[in-house]
Amino acid sequence: MAKQPFSNLGTVLLADELIDLAFRRTSKAVVAVPSKRSPRAKARIREEFRIKNAGHTIIVKLKTIIKKFPRLDEVHPFYYELADVLVGVGNLKKSLAALKWAVKMINGFVKKNSRAVKRVMTSIGAANLRRKAYGRMASVIFQIEKDLEFLKEAGAKLRKLPSIDPSIRTVVVAGYANVGKSTFVKQISTAKPEINSYPFTTKGVVVGHKKTELDHCQIIDTPGLLDRPLKERNPIELQAIIALKHLAHVIIFITDPSETCGYSFKRQLSLFREISKMFVGIPLVKVINKIDLVDQASLRRVKRDFTNHVYEVVAKEGKGVQEVFEEALGLIDVNYKNLRKNRLLSQDL
Repeated sequence: MAKQPFSNLGTVLLADELIDLAFRRTSKAVVAVPSKRSPRAKARIREEFRIKNAGHTIIVKLKTIIKKFPRLDEVHPFYYELADVLVGVGNLKKSLAALKWAVKMINGFVKKNSRAVKRVMTSIGAANLRRKAYGRMASVIFQIEKDLEFLKEAGAKLRKLPSIDPSIRTVVVAGYANVGKSTFVKQISTAKPEINSYPFTTKGVVVGHKKTELDHCQIIDTPGLLDRPLKERNPIELQAIIALKHLAHVIIFITDPSETCGYSFKRQLSLFREISKMFVGIPLVKVINKIDLVDQASLRRVKRDFTNHVYEVVAKEGKGVQEVFEEALGLIDVNYKNLRKNRLLSQDL
């Protein structure tokens, strides 16, 4: 399974930690100084080494942070928007640019002071130049202190994004809580679905996989996102829902006419209409679950509330589940090429 683009972000050292590491490591390093050299020459060699070593340590750490972050403009729109929701892509770019500036400045200090040390006439002068170089390096690091703090916090949040493969056919399951969404996902998955963390909800996103004749697809249940009215959403949740538009090739909307889920069918139908408006252009498969818990008269009334065909299932027993999944696959195959083409065009705009 493909990893999400922020899964390999490393540890970000804060300003004090980075400075302490560089100077402490340098102080402990053994400097190879020819024994026949004069005290002044030994001092120059020793201080030049310390300047270069401290600068190298800082530069390597900063470059590693920069390298671990993916190229944001090349990240799939689904993850790009989630990153924007969580931390702000503009803020990420600004802080990473600040680190690149720091690398350039420190590299310049190292070169300049290394050359100056070679020309100094006394041991004290060499030591003073090294202290001056240390001071300038530390000053640069403290100028990006807020950027390091931001990147550390951002990394902790972005690593929690679920690993979902945006390149394969994707079914998103929606509906109120307790209507049987997770049960449905488990029934049609070829293996036990993974439960990945999702930063916008209290529960993990459930991702199942199913092999098909063509390749395979993933089935996603997003607890806490597509399970209550949009008017109850905060801006972060709304943006996260919008991000799902880049992922879904078809939506299976599940309802519970028995209302044992704790919500009236009227409220469930209202949510269905909201999802229909938000995900315009993405096919919707309507499902009535728990039909074993309602009488035929009630079932007929419920079916009349939908304008066209609706599937009847008992997810916990697997009844009707396969038919729903095959319908979803058929809709994906019909719409997949056009949907993918439209998404690629929208990325170019």
